Amino acid sequence: MLNKSETSSLLQQKNDQYRQLLELSPVAIGAQVDEEIVFLNSAGATLFGAANSELIIGKSLTDFLQIDHQGLVKKHFCNLIEKGIEFRPFETKLSCIDGTALDVELMATQFIYRKKPAIQFTLYNITIRKRLEAELFQSKHDWENTFHAITDIITLHDKDFNIIYANKAAQQMLNIPLVGTNNMEKCFKYYHGTPCPPEGCPSCNCLKTGIPATFEIFEPHLNMYVEIRAMPRFDKNNQLIGLIHIARDITKRKEAEEDITKTKNELEMRVEERTAKLKEINEQLKGEITERKIAVKALQKSEYKYRNLSQEFNTLLNCIPDNLVLLSSDLKIMWANKAAAFTFGEEIDLAGQYCYSLCCKNISPCENCPTQKSFQSGIEETSEISTPEGKIWDVRAFPIKDDSGKVKNVIELSRDITEKINLQAGAMRSKHLASLGELAAGVAHEINNPVNNIINYAQLLIDEFEKENRDDDIAQRIIKDGDRIATIVRSLLSFARIRKEEKNYIYIHEIFSDTLSLTSAQIRKDGIHLKVNIPSKFIKVPVHPQQIQQVFLNIISNSRYALNQKYPGTNENKILEITCEQITVNNSSHVRIVFHDRGVGIPSNIIDKVINPFFSTKPNRIGTGLGLSISHGIIAEHGGKLIINSIEGEYTKTIIDLPSEMKEPE
Repeated sequence: MLNKSETSSLLQQKNDQYRQLLELSPVAIGAQVDEEIVFLNSAGATLFGAANSELIIGKSLTDFLQIDHQGLVKKHFCNLIEKGIEFRPFETKLSCIDGTALDVELMATQFIYRKKPAIQFTLYNITIRKRLEAELFQSKHDWENTFHAITDIITLHDKDFNIIYANKAAQQMLNIPLVGTNNMEKCFKYYHGTPCPPEGCPSCNCLKTGIPATFEIFEPHLNMYVEIRAMPRFDKNNQLIGLIHIARDITKRKEAEEDITKTKNELEMRVEERTAKLKEINEQLKGEITERKIAVKALQKSEYKYRNLSQEFNTLLNCIPDNLVLLSSDLKIMWANKAAAFTFGEEIDLAGQYCYSLCCKNISPCENCPTQKSFQSGIEETSEISTPEGKIWDVRAFPIKDDSGKVKNVIELSRDITEKINLQAGAMRSKHLASLGELAAGVAHEINNPVNNIINYAQLLIDEFEKENRDDDIAQRIIKDGDRIATIVRSLLSFARIRKEEKNYIYIHEIFSDTLSLTSAQIRKDGIHLKVNIPSKFIKVPVHPQQIQQVFLNIISNSRYALNQKYPGTNENKILEITCEQITVNNSSHVRIVFHDRGVGIPSNIIDKVINPFFSTKPNRIGTGLGLSISHGIIAEHGGKLIINSIEGEYTKTIIDLPSEMKEPE
């Protein structure tokens, strides 16, 4: 048995050892009696930002806590001392004496200090953990928004054909119910409508071989053609665990391809749409002091899993053949897939570049920019953008919003549809030309016979006038204009049927003379001031004169219409000016003819369409939309160019350049 002195000495020794352990602990530990801190170890003083614990002792712990938590902590401390109610781990903010605020986890137990009930508290600095949790949550939220913005059907399968995840497009188009762990749905049920995988399914082969597969099939269950990409999914040990299934409805493309075959390869339909999806990641870190290390390991494991999923997602995005870029509010590129990098040049670092600078070589956002509209409207926007290189892009913008609903970024998906637009225009022109060819044949048959009769009657008059020594000038003119009618009929036929005819060298002023003789009376009747400036030098051009005259007549007719629209009566500014000059183009001699009228002009948004077949700005039954299209074709066939410059409400200049040579009059 120990005597009283020995017992007191032993207790003092144990007490000193306990205090030494508390002082050496890396965890902030303290004691509080009657709402005053009576003990705080060195780690606690460091956490409070104090040079030593004496600066903290005597104060209340709750005074250093977040204001809206102070009353709650006091209540829990009171329940712990008076009722013995357990104090569960509590997350709050600690206000240090140097003004900084730390995220901490507070734990407390009851004990007796100098015969008084006391609180022993422990504080853990969880600032880094809270920041990592917030970053992981935001990353997960951003990737999920991106995944569901993709309009392709995307499903993730395990090795047993179970759909373990599907994007919104897949849920809508395949009518898939919400996929959960207790409700596994087989992929073949929704893709094929069968109770088992179809024989020879390439996706099934991908699950066996681990080799990606791309194929196109007609799926009766969905009543559509689909293009499917099956890509294997591997775990961290490179073991095959399932596949990623990307399906796109290509029914329209297939229909277009069939139409192309029927109309000499008319059109090409669109190819693919959009992309991807990630799995949910992240476990929250909880636990008491003994579970802290386990929580840290769990967080590291979640980060590793997130990196793997991010790599899968990037691989998926880079498989998309369309340009996919992530843009900030000032239209700077934040990320781009490989297709976009290839389009803009792989040697260029796209990050930080303005999209309109790379795409359209502009110094400001493009007109009708869908991305800019999406930032403003907060909804999906689409537009067709033309570049200086003559390409046409189908651009779609999908907004990404933050928790408050504000658009913080926009995903822009763009596809080159230049070839498609050109094929559509070519197909339309081919159909119209075929129709016009049939019409021209009928018109020629109906007109040629009466015209030949007119010419024959005029010849009979000439023969009669010759016997009577009378002037036959009018009869000669009838024959000349009859021949011109027959030539115009042949020109109409040439629009639908290519004919190889020899061109003749004709003086340009002779063509002008014939043209103006037919139009000058009508020009004077309209009150138009005609100014003609033809050079004194004689210029010959190798042409079909009737065709060039047809072009001149059509342009003069358009100018008359524009001037009459602007000036219904007479006006000093109602002017049509025709000039002709010799120029040099690529070291060869050309003649430039300019028809300049001060009429209503052409709006800038349609000036590039006026030479399209059957496009007309005139009211129905006044214009056919063929004049400029035929004229453009005639000038091109003569090796020249037809250019139209115009400002709406001011003027229109139609410029024709033709190969020529200088000749002295014979």
